[in-house]
Amino acid sequence: MINNDLINDLFNEKNTTFDLKNNYISYYEMWIEKYNSAKEFMNRVKDNKKILIECAAQHPLVDGVYPNEEFSKRLDLSIELYKKAKSEGNECIIYVPGSLHMYNKIADKIPLCEAGKNYLISKGIEECDIMGNETNIKYKGELGCYNSGDECYIASRLFKDENFSKILSVVSPAQMYRKTLFYIYNGVIPLNYSAPTMESFHNYIDEMFNCIPNVLFIDHDLQGEDSKIGNFNRKDRNPNLN
Repeated sequence: MINNDLINDLFNEKNTTFDLKNNYISYYEMWIEKYNSAKEFMNRVKDNKKILIECAAQHPLVDGVYPNEEFSKRLDLSIELYKKAKSEGNECIIYVPGSLHMYNKIADKIPLCEAGKNYLISKGIEECDIMGNETNIKYKGELGCYNSGDECYIASRLFKDENFSKILSVVSPAQMYRKTLFYIYNGVIPLNYSAPTMESFHNYIDEMFNCIPNVLFIDHDLQGEDSKIGNFNRKDRNPNLN
């Protein structure tokens, strides 16, 4: 469904805050500056032998406990990338984001990050190489992790604070471009991997017409107190707010 608020923000000539018609070049220049700055940063840390894998969580969980097909495939791919990184002599951490979610008013029984962590441990990944809820709390506090902007903000902060050299983002193919923009805005450039499934929570058309324009021109990271999308996601997905 098209986002009418987005259309009003982008194309209402009386709206001086998001004057896309007259400020298109300035938006482009802002993003180029962010991109070049992120490239410079990644070049400075490239020799560190420490890799961070961010495995994007996906709700809802099966029976409120187990990763669904999309989430499971991302976790499996993350395991492959983890083993490859370790075999090449790197330290490697898998960060699984996602706080306690609900979908269609039905709450999961455990946080997405906990479900992902349990899955990884069951597949032989050592617990010490997995980060989840404690990392969400460290960087987002009681607000939690409830959208892609939160995921990329947390992963970027973790990446910088812990001196990683590369960040591998395992994500839905439809969501890849938007998450890359979030990462660039937060000062890092990910190496993207996807684990496609026939049925996906995200769809390409919604991403192109709603989500990506919102990130490019209106709300670049979903982190502000006045973020329409960020606040909507928390209200819609956090069972403790309902």
